[in-house]
Amino acid sequence: MSDSRIKEYLAQVGIRRVHELDTALLEAFGQEEGEKHIKKLTELYDRSEERLVYGSKDTAYLRRQEELVDYLNQSLQMSLLAASFYDRVFFRRAMEALLRYEQFFAGDILDMGCGNGILTCFLARIHPDASVTGLDLSQAAVSAARELAGRLQADNVRFACSQAPGQKKYEKNDYHDTVFSCRTVHENVKWRPLIEEKKEAPLSIEEQAKRYEGYVKELSALVKPRGYLVSIERCEEDDVCAGLVRALAGAGLCQVKGTCMQFSCKNGDEMAAFQAMVFQKADGRP
Repeated sequence: MSDSRIKEYLAQVGIRRVHELDTALLEAFGQEEGEKHIKKLTELYDRSEERLVYGSKDTAYLRRQEELVDYLNQSLQMSLLAASFYDRVFFRRAMEALLRYEQFFAGDILDMGCGNGILTCFLARIHPDASVTGLDLSQAAVSAARELAGRLQADNVRFACSQAPGQKKYEKNDYHDTVFSCRTVHENVKWRPLIEEKKEAPLSIEEQAKRYEGYVKELSALVKPRGYLVSIERCEEDDVCAGLVRALAGAGLCQVKGTCMQFSCKNGDEMAAFQAMVFQKADGRP
């Protein structure tokens, strides 16, 4: 799906084709400062990869990369360079999904795990009568998102730094008409180290669902009865997607018929498959 609104928005934000992040950093910050950023990012990437491959006790996936996330979001300029290099195509595909499912967004919208606010501000733009809130664990990312919203003059969006799911009790006045969750499920599940994952036999659908059930209950608690969850998650295998759908159903969120948009794009150094789906919360579900 091609939409001029996406092209115009990305151009206004400053998302562009970046072939080499190191070269872009040198061009943006100059030789001396650029080299410092390259050195520090190399160190943080190596540390992050080690934690993902060899483990970090019971630390959730996202928490293994906090230092890297904060560094990449230390300024809006740095954040947009990183987004241009890593997520330019992903953002375009995600926005295509948001336009395809725009009828499910209205009223009070929450973007759970908003990062630097690129998708959040896009939602605010295409739904000018809605009230949009972006939440993220990274204060650095929230600061970058607020600066982006100011640059775009997005008056119907606000950003806040949240605690990790499971640490904050959401009261009834925290219910939302629509919750948008983009790449948060994968990050908030306590995966085993990758070196162990590869040795184990693939999990069944039931086992996948059990793995997700804790976090999806947190998501469900944010959605009003009869409200919607719009989800974009990385699902490499059919059983992974089926397990996620089953876990969401167990939390009172049933998939809306006909809402399943699959796309693939580069994620890090590899290609990754993503599923965009819409779920509706059961009437009267607590």
